[in-house]
Amino acid sequence: MEIFNMFLVILMGLFAIIAGIFEDLESDVASTSNPNSQVQLAPQIGNLHKLFNRAVSGEPLLVGSMATISGAVAYTLIYIHQPVLLVLITSSLVATIVQVIFSITSYMGRITSQALYNQPLFMDMLYKHIPTSAAHAFISLFSITTLSYIMVYSLTQPIQVALPIVTFFVGIMLGSIGSAVGDIFYGAEKLYQHHEFGSGIPVSVNGHITTKSALGSENSIDMAKFCSKFGGPISGLCFGIIIFLNFWTFLVFGIVGGLIVGLILVIFLIILNYVLERNARLIYGKYGE
Repeated sequence: MEIFNMFLVILMGLFAIIAGIFEDLESDVASTSNPNSQVQLAPQIGNLHKLFNRAVSGEPLLVGSMATISGAVAYTLIYIHQPVLLVLITSSLVATIVQVIFSITSYMGRITSQALYNQPLFMDMLYKHIPTSAAHAFISLFSITTLSYIMVYSLTQPIQVALPIVTFFVGIMLGSIGSAVGDIFYGAEKLYQHHEFGSGIPVSVNGHITTKSALGSENSIDMAKFCSKFGGPISGLCFGIIIFLNFWTFLVFGIVGGLIVGLILVIFLIILNYVLERNARLIYGKYGE
């Protein structure tokens, strides 16, 4: 039984990695989180662009809301005794459709509200970006729902919480990771690639984003391609490690032992982060003038 639980924990970690990768890439396609403020500001200072501009809320609220919809639909289908695979696919598809509607209305509303600055509404942006965004969203939501299903229904000591609540917390957690981890490897590097690397984003260049790529106008699919090399995988790895270690510690060391081991791991990671940053400062020094 312990071997079976360990297999499930490994499987949960795998689904968490997949969810993290595709959630971050979906947010890059739609300019969901932190970089979106720069995309929104660009037309106001005369930089017209072809970047998708969706965000109304940040990633945690968006992913948490969509995951809750998926979890609620899955909970209802499970209650009426539908096959598990059908439940997972249908619930993820319903949540993806809701997210697509939200994306279309948000993009069109955001761009038309900037008509004062002569920012055009490019219909080809919808045709190209919505299917791409939907594909990434479906994989992410399917992984979140499957991960939550295993937590609630498959472990020998399952989480005693309803599935929609579990998907809500998992979605909030994943959205926070995508915003905190993935966006770091997106905003300055890609949006400001015509500025000196490592210079940060001073107020004087806010909105002066890169609008041209090697093959024409820069678009948000270019962002996803760029972020698939590092930002997406590192987000998935972060989420996967959190999910795996959290359940692994309790599975191996029990409840009390798991709490102690978890605290030790947190302290170790804080120290490791401090040492890495300190050594980087000593080697490379401060930013130049």
